[in-house]
Amino acid sequence: MSFELIIEYYHLAQEILANNTFQEYGIIGLFFNSLLSATAIPLPTEILTSALLIGGESIFLVSVVLIVGSTIGGILNYFIGFGGNKLFNKLKKTESINQGKHKKNGNKLLDKFGWGAIFFASWIPVIGDFILISAGVKKMKFSKFAIFMVSGKIFKTMVVVIGLGSVF
Repeated sequence: MSFELIIEYYHLAQEILANNTFQEYGIIGLFFNSLLSATAIPLPTEILTSALLIGGESIFLVSVVLIVGSTIGGILNYFIGFGGNKLFNKLKKTESINQGKHKKNGNKLLDKFGWGAIFFASWIPVIGDFILISAGVKKMKFSKFAIFMVSGKIFKTMVVVIGLGSVF
């Protein structure tokens, strides 16, 4: 691998992480950025949020878009865990062995903190997404999951947007 190719990949990764791709689309880009960042892809939403607030976008609109995008991403995580477990069991045809492994190797944070882990999952990059996936694997009650997850996403979004809004 040549040095020029490494530099090219570095600049490409830097552009993606700087949210230039999403910035071109404004609020719609923020929606997709928050959706993807809520599904175990480590994309920071704060950079684009700051750019939109500096550009004069409404704090309310930015908040709603972040909440909706990250909530849909969190729900996708839950169903990835919920449905992925069924798919894995069908493919391997060793359902009883796999269920024992999932119970034994469950997410330690989810086991230790329960519903509180789901509330604070939006504050923990990448690992928080795996907590939500683990909730689906454990088949936690969806309505209760949704209440804790959405309230955690709303709380985080309000703190971030109001914090950034007061700075910019």
